[in-house]
Amino acid sequence: MKQINAVIDRILGLLDRYPRRLSWLACALGGGVLAALLRFIQRATAFEGPLGLAVPHAPASVILVCVSVITGAALLILAATQPIHKRPWARGQAHRWDLAFLDRDDKVYPIMLVAAAFLALAAAPVLFVKGAGRLKLWLDLAGMDGRPSDNGALALFTAAGAFLAFLGLQQMARESFRPGRRGKGGFSAALPAIAGCVWLMETFRAHASDPVLWDYAPRLLAIVAGMLFYLDCAGMSTGAARPKRLLWLAGATIVLSALAAAGCRDAGDLLLLAAQALAAAAVLWRLPPNLENPPVVGQPYQPMQVPPQEEESTHG
Repeated sequence: MKQINAVIDRILGLLDRYPRRLSWLACALGGGVLAALLRFIQRATAFEGPLGLAVPHAPASVILVCVSVITGAALLILAATQPIHKRPWARGQAHRWDLAFLDRDDKVYPIMLVAAAFLALAAAPVLFVKGAGRLKLWLDLAGMDGRPSDNGALALFTAAGAFLAFLGLQQMARESFRPGRRGKGGFSAALPAIAGCVWLMETFRAHASDPVLWDYAPRLLAIVAGMLFYLDCAGMSTGAARPKRLLWLAGATIVLSALAAAGCRDAGDLLLLAAQALAAAAVLWRLPPNLENPPVVGQPYQPMQVPPQEEESTHG
């Protein structure tokens, strides 16, 4: 119990020390919780009939759109006002954006990434079983009328992508303890983005046939936001850094993931949504204070001291 209290006190101390971090987390998490609650209300009150026809101008739908727009605008204001202080990494080297995630003393960020990695790993067997079942049914009905068009291939590829996301998130957590060579860390963040691309195709294929409810639209938006978020994480290590946009995308990923999870009954999708939301929360925890006070690795930078030129002496 004492250890738990000590961890809580340390987290509260870090939040007090970096109020900008608290603002990002409060805005993203608060907007996500509110959007999820409104989504539950919308699903219960804004659709009627056996086909799930939408009720025009339903209050829950209108409020949900307003909350989403307001949350996006609040995140945009936070991104526009986020202070960024550049300084060289070490003597003789320019600023390195890939070191913005470096902090050996902070254990919260790697723990959150490792948890996100295992959530993605847990989704892999769920998606594999679903894809294998579809493939078996497709093979059993070979040559028969009414054979399904889905052979389960995309679900199997999504399961493989979930495993790639697990590897990439684990490597991102490992890189937060030690700096690597420039560009080395970009590939690890790109792995979850590749997984999101396959996941997007599988989600569209499985749900695009419903022209009435469009229940999968929030899920598509959440997946796209997660893909862009991971790509910007990779860009921090490959010379294409957009730190303010990355922070906005991290907040949007949390809000849209919570919105999509409120209407999702697929265990595999729920685990992947939780994984990308947790990874985005980890970035909102680590990045704002490091942008305000960039970490120093190795010898601190000192400008070269040019010795004054000696005055020429005249002899005569």
